[in-house]
Amino acid sequence: MNTLKYKGYIGSVNYSEPDKVFFGKLEGIDDLVNYEGESVKEITDAFHEAVDDYLIFCEDQGVKPEKSYTGTFNVRIAPATHRDIANLAAEENISINAFVKKALAEAVANYTPEQKIIPKRYPTPSERHLATLNEPEETYGTTTTVEVTIPSKEMSFAKEIFKRFGWDFSPIIKSV
Repeated sequence: MNTLKYKGYIGSVNYSEPDKVFFGKLEGIDDLVNYEGESVKEITDAFHEAVDDYLIFCEDQGVKPEKSYTGTFNVRIAPATHRDIANLAAEENISINAFVKKALAEAVANYTPEQKIIPKRYPTPSERHLATLNEPEETYGTTTTVEVTIPSKEMSFAKEIFKRFGWDFSPIIKSV
């Protein structure tokens, strides 16, 4: 969805081909506030005017100019994801609700408009493995062990990559 922003408000922008006009509505409010224009400048000016008029209307009526949110919403997820969330929440000794609240708060805190939100997929205990990176001692002189998460379906690909880099791969299942 294309949007405009002004004074903390967001407005949608759409285009009607038959009418040859841009149109939109003020998002995130309980009231219905529409605007339109035939050019980008006109729709932007109309949006700004709609926000200003809405704020004046709310002040005159003595109403709060934001949409009220209950803090409750339903999300449908795959049963396997539900199971993984329940297992991870149990590992952290917190409720599923607390786990989801924490994950959403982190996603919102780290969100930037330039990026799309891509939920972090938490690995299941069976997908946690240890890998040892053996770098040539004559060059670096060190051996480093790192933990990597590899989805089961990518295991053979990961083994091939490790082999090509000359790294030892020890699929040690580690329960965290």
